[in-house]
Amino acid sequence: MTWLDGTLIVVAVIAFAVLISGPVRRNRNWLATVTPLASIIGSGFLVSVPLLASAIGIWAIPAVIGLTLLAFLIGGAIRYNIRYGEPEFESAEAGHPLKSFETMSHLVLIGAYFISVAYYLVLLAAFGLKLLGWEDPLLGKVVATVIISSICLLGATKGLQGVERAEVFTVSANLAAIVALLAGLVIFGMTLPQGYSWTAAAAVPHHFDWDSLRFLMGLLIIVQGFETTRFMGDLYDGETRIKAMTRAQIVSSIVYVIFFLLMIPLFPFFTSTADVAGFIEVIGRVTPWLPFIVTAGAIASQFSASVADSIGASELVSDTTHKHITPRHAYVVIGAVAVSVIWATDVVSIVSLASRAFALFYALQCIVAFLVARHRGDNGKAVWFSLLAVLTFALAVLGIPAGA
Repeated sequence: MTWLDGTLIVVAVIAFAVLISGPVRRNRNWLATVTPLASIIGSGFLVSVPLLASAIGIWAIPAVIGLTLLAFLIGGAIRYNIRYGEPEFESAEAGHPLKSFETMSHLVLIGAYFISVAYYLVLLAAFGLKLLGWEDPLLGKVVATVIISSICLLGATKGLQGVERAEVFTVSANLAAIVALLAGLVIFGMTLPQGYSWTAAAAVPHHFDWDSLRFLMGLLIIVQGFETTRFMGDLYDGETRIKAMTRAQIVSSIVYVIFFLLMIPLFPFFTSTADVAGFIEVIGRVTPWLPFIVTAGAIASQFSASVADSIGASELVSDTTHKHITPRHAYVVIGAVAVSVIWATDVVSIVSLASRAFALFYALQCIVAFLVARHRGDNGKAVWFSLLAVLTFALAVLGIPAGA
């Protein structure tokens, strides 16, 4: 073990201890912020660099800035719905356009959750197998299927609330691993070994065309997760949720951009858009122990996110069907759809499919924001949200997987 390995392990342990400490866990603003923050970072932090760096090289920097900015603009529509729309949703009569589009967005979100459960667990399997030196896609699908089946069986028989209570530890583990990762990249960048350069990535030509843009449209999933605050009304008031989403999106955007900038010397080593877990291998060039730290955090994060989305989907199914389907019975459908998605696609296609599903949900939420703004006489906002609705719908229709 090198001195850098030891330093990063200490950094990770200290960060984890701080995150699970009593004062932090009792801070209401932090608790409201950490859920969307962890969801955004957990959604695609580690897969974003392999996909973008291998496909468009140094252009990955403006691409990730654009994606995070777009996510913040979409978040603005959802924040508007929290502030002005929620009071109207309950009073709106059945058949009212506001009620209809809000309900349709929930139905789409159910489907998006089904896909995201598959997405999270396929990534979990890919990261774990990559660390062990196994890169068999079939084995990855088997592992993901076993985990999904176990989660849904437990959910259908005993519920997942007990597993969900471990979220504070899994989220903290992932954030601590990311702190260690960024610290390692800073030290690596300050003392670049021979064979690494800050300018090599810019010298590699990458062709950017219409398909490249469509590929970026299919990567919205990497900045998805901020919408979770929209459905935390039982825990926090509207203003707290609005501030939590804003903080989570600003912090995650800064972390994403810093992460990509620090990764520039390693960009040339990402050569395959099909290897979403390639980050584990490349990051080993920084220090041999870093892949273990990062993978431990990633596995904890992906498992926690899959459980959270399974619970969210089951409750949405129950609420949308007016309790005709119980949350426990909904796990049967969740498992069936998630397993079907895994075996009908590959890991790269699931990234694009999940992105398009959430883009459609965002489009419907933008339509809801448009209706609310028009009802309030806020014409400027109404025009803005209508444009956002068109844009997000285009993302849902035009997004494609890498290499398509």
